[in-house]
Amino acid sequence: MFFRYVDRTATKNDIAAALKNIATANNETLSDARADKLANKFKKGVFDPDLARFIQYSDPTGEKATRRADKALELAA
Repeated sequence: MFFRYVDRTATKNDIAAALKNIATANNETLSDARADKLANKFKKGVFDPDLARFIQYSDPTGEKATRRADKALELAA
């Protein structure tokens, strides 16, 4: 995922511009407003993979779905 390779110390504008470039490269559209919102969330650590595992509640359904998706990806590789 893109966010894994971006430093959170990068400026919000740089992150938003990178998101728009990636969307364009994938023939997707990403509005300036949406890119800005995603960049803000990224700066706050919402998409930080190192923080993602530290949720404050039990989520057995989510964990089961994640295991199934991981298994499906392994089989497809």
